[in-house]
Amino acid sequence: RTDDGKPWVLPVVRKAEIMLANDETLNKEYLPVLGLEGFTSASTKMLLGGGSKAIAEGKVISTQTLSGTGALRVAAEFLSKQMNFNTFYYSAQTWENHGLIFMNAGFTDGRTYRYWDAEKRCIDFEGFKKDLNNAPENAVIILHGCAHNPTGSDPTQEQWKELAQIIKSRKLFPLFDCA
Repeated sequence: RTDDGKPWVLPVVRKAEIMLANDETLNKEYLPVLGLEGFTSASTKMLLGGGSKAIAEGKVISTQTLSGTGALRVAAEFLSKQMNFNTFYYSAQTWENHGLIFMNAGFTDGRTYRYWDAEKRCIDFEGFKKDLNNAPENAVIILHGCAHNPTGSDPTQEQWKELAQIIKSRKLFPLFDCA
């Protein structure tokens, strides 16, 4: 934001907007149901890595959604209606709409896991692990891929490995919010 509190747009974004506006090959047709293939493909490679085994084996599908909220809603609908999941966990410090999105998509049990220790000003990793270890099988665990919102603090690589072991052993379903 500017000193006046107004939104500030990066010059590179302005330049890209002008380029898009002047690109005569673009039109206003609706995108395919899953979104713009070039965008979803590039995003998936960026997220999982260009040499991803899962991508190479065709085990990944991507869809373009309207915003992070839209992405969570699509994921929640799919997990509720197609996978029959009904319990989800989200960090105690997050946006209030996360719980509502999942409940409105058909989940019946929303719970929080400990994430931030305000007193120590760091991740409450022991509390986080304890909550995951107590989660029922098939619970969906909403995780932030990076820059946890709103704390900005992420587990270390070693902590991510520990969390992955717990998720695997407890048969939980991780859902990464990478907005």
